[in-house]
Amino acid sequence: MNYINTVTLTGLVHHLSRRKEQKYFPFSVRQETNGQAGTSRKDFLNSRAFPEEVQTCLKSLDEGAPVRVRGVLRSSKGSGELYLAVLDAEQLDSLPAEPENTVELSGFVYIIKAQAEGETGTGRYVRFAVRQENQDTDGHSRKDFLVVRVYDQEQQKVFASLNDGDSVKVHGTLRSSRGSGVNYIRCVSIER
Repeated sequence: MNYINTVTLTGLVHHLSRRKEQKYFPFSVRQETNGQAGTSRKDFLNSRAFPEEVQTCLKSLDEGAPVRVRGVLRSSKGSGELYLAVLDAEQLDSLPAEPENTVELSGFVYIIKAQAEGETGTGRYVRFAVRQENQDTDGHSRKDFLVVRVYDQEQQKVFASLNDGDSVKVHGTLRSSRGSGVNYIRCVSIER
């Protein structure tokens, strides 16, 4: 099956420490958006650059440089945490007035049994994952479980009608949890 998995972000480069044996360049894209009641929300969106030319571009940027990145979401084989595998990066002269943050995914519903519901300052949510099976760069089978939080009550009803293994398409934004810093997809819409 050909899956949809596209992400576009604009924000500021935030360099992370790097171990010498890593095959990728780790960094995060820092986004600041206006929240409720005049508050500001900061997201640190974990990213990894694998292609050499993208690594070279990002290494040359200063901390806080404005950037646009495009890539695909993956879940770490070790921890299962979500990250953006960056395929393209470009330095910007300045950030757009409204930061770009779009995620589009398709795959299969994977019902998360542990902590399937939660609540944050922005409301109650239900949580599931979009499962994608791909071939890794070394030719081995790779399964990604891309965690989605659904806050909107109408979209929660759509999710409630789905079963484990159903085909699904999700549109949303990439976010980082204020408590743990773990990245997740904040659902805007779900389609069967």
